[in-house]
Amino acid sequence: MRTIDRIFDVEFEIGDVKIKCFDILVAIVLTTLGMMFRFSLYDVKSGDYVTAFADWMKECHAAGGFAYLGIKPGVSDASTFDYNCMFQYLIVILHYIGGNISDMYLVKTLSVIFDFVCAVNLGRIAYHVSGRDIKKGMLAYFAVLFLPTVVLNSAAWAQNDSIYTAFILLSLLHVLKGNDFRAFLYLAISYSFKQQAIFFMPFIILMWLKNKIKIRYILVIPVFHVVSMIPAAIAGRTWGDLLGIYGNQVEMFTRLSMNYPSIYTIITSDLDRSVRRLIIRGGVMATVIIFGMIAYYMYNKKFKITEKFMITLVIFTAELCCFCLPVMHERYGYMPEMLAVVYALYSYKRLPVCAFLQVISMITYTRYLFGATVTYLWPLTVAMLAIILTVGYDLYKQMQIPEEVNA
Repeated sequence: MRTIDRIFDVEFEIGDVKIKCFDILVAIVLTTLGMMFRFSLYDVKSGDYVTAFADWMKECHAAGGFAYLGIKPGVSDASTFDYNCMFQYLIVILHYIGGNISDMYLVKTLSVIFDFVCAVNLGRIAYHVSGRDIKKGMLAYFAVLFLPTVVLNSAAWAQNDSIYTAFILLSLLHVLKGNDFRAFLYLAISYSFKQQAIFFMPFIILMWLKNKIKIRYILVIPVFHVVSMIPAAIAGRTWGDLLGIYGNQVEMFTRLSMNYPSIYTIITSDLDRSVRRLIIRGGVMATVIIFGMIAYYMYNKKFKITEKFMITLVIFTAELCCFCLPVMHERYGYMPEMLAVVYALYSYKRLPVCAFLQVISMITYTRYLFGATVTYLWPLTVAMLAIILTVGYDLYKQMQIPEEVNA
């Protein structure tokens, strides 16, 4: 054996994980390349940054930092902030640490940091569900570093979907480990950053119906949500204003599809606003009915619930939410698209699901960020439906495994 091979084979023990020197060196190299990949896109100015994040940073600077939390948005130009206050706290922190650093670089770096948190969390999930296979854990970590949608979301778009997703992944990890309280705590943190965390709730409810999760800890979500608002309330915001943030967000948009390839892309965008609101209400009710039927079938079906089944179920339910609900942005598939990496690691036959989800989202991302030659979304809707049906069929097959059989 060569000397270099002996060096590469040296094992280190980090906690309860044994990792070879070669794996560490590769991780260092690819992590560095992942950072460089993101830095190369830092000068891209997205519409969301120009019309939202840049203004919020300027408003925070003008208010002097902490005082920005107490200004009611929409009353004056002093605050146009329309996210929940958890992200506003981060804006204030960036104000104090910024110095001479560009505001855009600060906002993007915040999201990029959570890109790497997501990568670590997804690696931990892959490591856990693969029977402590460090190679699969590392592959999942590497994949997140270079997933096109993950890189574009933070480094080009300046969006922050990596923040709430990082906590969703932690929540899922603890569901898999059977730590229900911690699962709900991380879900609560995620929801307090963005209400898109609700795409994880169908999975939680279905697992509760199958007696895999203790629902009593669900009260952690509203308790943490209220507690997280205390600093903003101390700064001067009213509780009515703070508690109504997510309700106001729901009312902001009436377009049936916000560039997401959902079923609503087949409907003309020239409809009257009142008609669109009727369709939106009907679409929400239809989605609830669909999930009600799924819950009914799953509750009455006796089958072996494996970790692979749980990963498949999260992807299926989250993508189904985005496909069936109206007013969905192209970014809302961020979490299931990331989990598709773990899904693909189960077998090469599942790899196309991960790949096609990335291709579809890349097209919708670039339509917004850079413009694209794809004019119509309905072909992507057909492709997305095919993917959801494929994952659904896989889910159905896994539900045919009797309870007493180990899979």
